[in-house]
Amino acid sequence: MHELPERSDVVVIGGVAAGPKAAATLARRQPEAIITLFHKEEHLSYAACGFPLYASGEVGSFEELLKTPYGVLRDAEFFESSKGFRTITRAEVTRIDRRAKTVTVRMIETGEVVEHGYDRLVIATGSTPKEPPMPLPKSNRVRPFVRPIDVITFRQHAERGEVDSVAIIGGGFIGIELCETAKDMWGIEVDLFEKQPQLFPYMLDPEMATIVQNSLVREGVRVLTGAQVDKIDLNSDDKPVVYVTGHEPVSVDYVFLCLGVHPEVTLARECGLDIGETGGIRVNECLQTSDPDVYAGGDCIESLHQITGRSIYLPMGSLANRHGRVIGEMLAGNKVEFPGVVGAFVLRAFETNIGGVGLSERAARDAGLEARAVWGSFPDKPDYNPEVKTFTLKMVYEDRTNRLLGVQAVGTGDIARRVDVFSSLLQRGATLEDLFDFEHGYAPRFAEALDPLHHMAGMAAAGLRGTEFVDPGSLPAAVDQGTLVLDVRETDEAVGEPLPPQISDKCNEVIRIPLGELKSRLKELDPTKRILIICRRGSRSYQAAVILEAAGIESFGILAAGLQAQE
Repeated sequence: MHELPERSDVVVIGGVAAGPKAAATLARRQPEAIITLFHKEEHLSYAACGFPLYASGEVGSFEELLKTPYGVLRDAEFFESSKGFRTITRAEVTRIDRRAKTVTVRMIETGEVVEHGYDRLVIATGSTPKEPPMPLPKSNRVRPFVRPIDVITFRQHAERGEVDSVAIIGGGFIGIELCETAKDMWGIEVDLFEKQPQLFPYMLDPEMATIVQNSLVREGVRVLTGAQVDKIDLNSDDKPVVYVTGHEPVSVDYVFLCLGVHPEVTLARECGLDIGETGGIRVNECLQTSDPDVYAGGDCIESLHQITGRSIYLPMGSLANRHGRVIGEMLAGNKVEFPGVVGAFVLRAFETNIGGVGLSERAARDAGLEARAVWGSFPDKPDYNPEVKTFTLKMVYEDRTNRLLGVQAVGTGDIARRVDVFSSLLQRGATLEDLFDFEHGYAPRFAEALDPLHHMAGMAAAGLRGTEFVDPGSLPAAVDQGTLVLDVRETDEAVGEPLPPQISDKCNEVIRIPLGELKSRLKELDPTKRILIICRRGSRSYQAAVILEAAGIESFGILAAGLQAQE
């Protein structure tokens, strides 16, 4: 029997991110407070977002995901001695009685059941994997990638050399990261199946998702979108077999079920707290539930999207830690509010960085906003810097008001700083004019004198003045037998990098005129034809468009983001 007081000032349910953060914040503000945290699992405060790094072998031991930056294990003793609150692990809260202000706790190792009182309660029960919609076998080789046991199980199989091939079901955050985890680190063959027509179906627009998919294919990942997985079975060797509608069955050694998560709200629902339309616990701006003595944070709650004003479910470790701080301050008597979210995210797949914040073009239109978009491809540093890398951006903004709505970024370059800058701008309702004016840290080792975001503002302004940009995803429709493609790259550059098949195979006429020669060679262009201007990244195409317009040529468009976005 655990020696517990009969009652605590604050009881916290859940010990991964939001729960420990709330308890630690309160303990700092009110050291005399009696705080008890109950956690169902053995491990406390583990870095779940580091699971792919442990699964790949980049992180040597699971304990490294449990340690502080100075190497101390975050266990019950650590939280009591260093943070000032008690944690009880392997303790499952099975019931909340809001009238009596008690929680019922089952000690998993002994089966003992205790009642523990509280003055105020924090629910941080996190999320749980979505139920697979297809039949599954009972196998240790078919599992999600959410809990410590999931990542540990895969690592053990990989270390023993028992996994030569994997199937990943789901092309979202975890599914994409696991492609690198399996293939790049262990040399495992990877098949990725996504039910929707594109990867990242709820975060990226189709043309940006295509760049991600192309990058995975170049790394040897077999990607199948629009893939309806009917069932997963076992063959005679007890190895998984994935059955996809319209395709031959795929036999593999391991299956990752990356189908997403939903908020774990069983306790909240059973005790009568309000549940939001997204399935998460409904909270106010101070993260109070419908019971003012009960707070909730982390992956179990729904959030307010700052741009649309609508409820959204966004399970992120970064948000969970911010929730914990707000809850701790509120419990200590300090009025602090959580403003909602704009949805910033970043991740990596092999050498490709992927990120965004705010609304995609599709999401903006679904929210009833009149959205416009521009695309661009850029270096993250001056081209003469030997460390230069590149990326493609898509920026979404509102017609008439010029309010910024979102940005998406994909490429090998530094996208994180652009996502962070844009996140800050979105939180204050910034416009294109604000984007022109933001001041960035400049030195050739870090950035160009004008940041790509400055250029995106310029492109949007050009679009508002009437310049036509052809988005990367519309290229097949933009190139037909009557289109004249004007390639303004330098001759050596064009010879060294031939046009991709989606242009060369569809267009009868391509004229190559380097930008510096265009004014003197305008007579080579047929002004009666539709002209599509292309270059490597798009900037030279815009300059060429200015020349054509000044010459009275009216029917032309610019391939937004250039050929880089077609790779």
